[in-house]
Amino acid sequence: MISVCPECGATGVPLLFGLPVPEAVAAAEGGELALGGCIMPEPAPNWECPQHHRWRELDESAWDQRLLAVLAAHGYERDE
Repeated sequence: MISVCPECGATGVPLLFGLPVPEAVAAAEGGELALGGCIMPEPAPNWECPQHHRWRELDESAWDQRLLAVLAAHGYERDE
């Protein structure tokens, strides 16, 4: 599932807070992921659209699946 912006209807990308791994930086440069910085607001949004609107979807599993797929496409290997 890819979330759609509630403000403008654009397709969203996963929003990631904290220090990004190199694969996340590469994905953000390609527009497949948004980096939110080190300060996480409460409640933290988990999606962002190209217009920089941010929102929170309660279905964390959809965000997690999309985030991992984007990172894996850039060579990230998840430690189990």
